[in-house]
Amino acid sequence: MSWGIEYLAVDAARPLALVVAPIAIVLSVVAWRRSAYRPAILGLELLRLAMIALVLFALFQPERVEIETADKLPKVAVLLDDSLSMQTRDALSGGAVAGGLITRAEWLAANFDLQALRESLAGRYEVVGSVLSSAAVEDGFDPVAQTNMAEPLARLLEDPDLRAIVMLGDGDWNAGGSPAEVAMQSRMKNVPILTSVVGSRTALADIELLPLELPAFALVGKPLSVPYAIKSTMDRDLRFQVTLTTSDEETVTEEVLVAAQSIFEGNLNVNPSEVGTLVVTGMVPVQSGEVDEGNNQASAEIEVREESLRVLLIESVPRWEYRYLRNAMVRDPGVDVDCLLFHPGLDGVGGGPHYIDSFPSKEQLAEYDVVFLGDVGLGPDELSLEECRLIKGLVAEQASGLILMPGLGGRQNSLFETELEPLLPVELDLAAPHGYGSEVAAQLVLTEAGRKSSLTKLAPDERLNADLWDNLPGFQWHAAALRARGGSTVLAVHSSRDDGYGRLPLLATRNFGTGKVLFMGTDGAWRWREGIEDKIHYRFWRQVVRWMAYQRKMNAGESMRLYYTPDRPGVRSLTTLYANVMDAAGAPLAGGDVSVRIESPSGHVSRLNLTADDGEWGLFRGIFRATEPGDHTVVLTCRETGDQLVSTVHFAGAALERTGKPARPEVMAELSRISRGEVLLGSDLSRLEDSLRALEDPPEVARRTRIWSHPLLGAVMILLMACFWTGRKLVGRF
Repeated sequence: MSWGIEYLAVDAARPLALVVAPIAIVLSVVAWRRSAYRPAILGLELLRLAMIALVLFALFQPERVEIETADKLPKVAVLLDDSLSMQTRDALSGGAVAGGLITRAEWLAANFDLQALRESLAGRYEVVGSVLSSAAVEDGFDPVAQTNMAEPLARLLEDPDLRAIVMLGDGDWNAGGSPAEVAMQSRMKNVPILTSVVGSRTALADIELLPLELPAFALVGKPLSVPYAIKSTMDRDLRFQVTLTTSDEETVTEEVLVAAQSIFEGNLNVNPSEVGTLVVTGMVPVQSGEVDEGNNQASAEIEVREESLRVLLIESVPRWEYRYLRNAMVRDPGVDVDCLLFHPGLDGVGGGPHYIDSFPSKEQLAEYDVVFLGDVGLGPDELSLEECRLIKGLVAEQASGLILMPGLGGRQNSLFETELEPLLPVELDLAAPHGYGSEVAAQLVLTEAGRKSSLTKLAPDERLNADLWDNLPGFQWHAAALRARGGSTVLAVHSSRDDGYGRLPLLATRNFGTGKVLFMGTDGAWRWREGIEDKIHYRFWRQVVRWMAYQRKMNAGESMRLYYTPDRPGVRSLTTLYANVMDAAGAPLAGGDVSVRIESPSGHVSRLNLTADDGEWGLFRGIFRATEPGDHTVVLTCRETGDQLVSTVHFAGAALERTGKPARPEVMAELSRISRGEVLLGSDLSRLEDSLRALEDPPEVARRTRIWSHPLLGAVMILLMACFWTGRKLVGRF
């Protein structure tokens, strides 16, 4: 380090100094001579001249300049991308590797030698290497492999000796702050970023069968719909067969036409034949020109269970819809049905097999998965206000389903006076409690939502399903529904009747609390049996019942039940976990310490304490966000009862860090542009050494101290003035 004094105002201060300095000296000599050359006066005059000299010195604006010279070599940091995306096999072989496609990491290893660069730049730069890799980052929920590009760049910029950054990779990043912001910091510090991109800028020709996303469970002997998706990055349309095989040795195929550069989605049905774990494997044939044959197959597991549903059917009079529906459910081995037939105005209720004598208690009601509420309302021989409250709690806090089937008696209109009122999916015309009849049969017409809903899927093909609904026998009575309520989904409307709000909604659903509600505005569905018996009629109601009971049956034990929304949770989105817990006596647990332990596929464990609802049904809830796709093991525990429930929840989606994505040269080019660096293309890595040598040496760092405005100079002036005036008084000059 060296230093010196630099004067900033020489030209302005020199004339004044040349005039003032001689005059001051002359006046001081004259004053000393008049005092008869007294030594004390000489001292005072010397003090006066010193103050004038300091003032003139300050007018020249002197600054102390310290020049820092580097005592060690500047550094060049080489940041090599070693993240998971670098395992994508889309780089053309070259250098030490020959023939075909290789991974991006292999290409980089073959075409770049860090040690050779370090030796060639010895004496000019100190070359240091670091790695940009996928990291398991704890974000409060689960670890997930992700690449943070901004953080390692910012860490390198903390080194004051850094002269340049060389970044070699595919440009892919998916976590942390924007690397462009760090590049701006690099520019301000005069540290350019030299970049080179490895990998193909576009997706290579490939056919990929995406992971199979299966429901939470399947039922033995019941069709299981397996959705699949095929991603094509080929430059042509392809027609081939998709094959599904199961561990039950069942094979189903479907011919599909997959358009170029698109994703095709479809469904295939399999029929689980045994209770246990079913492995479903999907396959698509290898196509000519594919670069990756390893992603043409995907497998998933699903638990196959025996079906066991509890259904409560409540009705006032045994109308035809009630009779056929009851008989069909009694014959269904997977359904345990209880019936409560009120017979208003008569003594007693309906009796016989599968009949109960009175409305069930709260503990008994909690066992039902679905409740059918027919032409029943509020009254002394029907439902009470307390029973309506219990039904509402069953739906809201026990995830049960409620099916409303009004009738000609118009009794359901009285439910608007009870706690069931907010559950109704539609607004009813209270001025027409008995609905409307017609001599000409009308049809249910599916809406757009109805054509896509699993509830109305009576045929496997969407077009055939629409034709089937158009040709179903019609109905001659319907409820006086005005319009759907907010939050409801209308699946079917009246074929001809409308009001100021549009076609009358006769089939609508809505979610309420943790459960579901369905409104069926006609009691003529039993006519669908004409000529085909229960083939269509009970298929519809069976789908409705199973759809409503799906959540309750996701993960159920003897005293605990775990379910969640949405039904198919996704990675990195919020999932609400619900738990119903019973105490030792079988009653809903009021409060308590209920928690879940969630283990991700990578082995990371999260713990979540569930919060008890204010209700009386033993409902606990919590919010979880999975950051890792795949099967998560969930253990539900209640400290009061000591019970545990172990289940598996599948979170759909793709990992943040994965292979197969195109390289992102625009990211690397932006870093170089902002930092005033350079983009090296592919084989131009050979120019890297020349580019580094061409960098200008960093300018010397000069540190300046303003002497003319320094507080010490002011203190000296004050001290001299104090001494001067004190001396004048001592020698008798005032």
